[in-house]
Amino acid sequence: MTHELSIPIAFVAGIVSFLSPCVLPLVPGYVSLLSGASIDELKAEASGELLHRVLRNSLAFVVGFSVVFVILGATATWVGQFLRAHQATFNIIAGILIIIFGLHLTAS
Repeated sequence: MTHELSIPIAFVAGIVSFLSPCVLPLVPGYVSLLSGASIDELKAEASGELLHRVLRNSLAFVVGFSVVFVILGATATWVGQFLRAHQATFNIIAGILIIIFGLHLTAS
């Protein structure tokens, strides 16, 4: 699959997962959390200040979420590279452990 096609497919998959019956009922709670107001307050007050606050809080939410997952991805990459670089050592250690477990199993 080409790179140009995978981005729109990922976007559509995200929209579909957002509209799923498991996630859609959570949307009012997220809107209330982001705005700092209840749904009734949001319906009653439709000012530019409210929109500005919701957009600012939404941006902060997305940035915070993104930072956490980028750090998790970078950490997973680092751990994977570390394990790959020391694979021979880990193979020896794993072999020794298997031999020890086998000897323990035969002794009991």
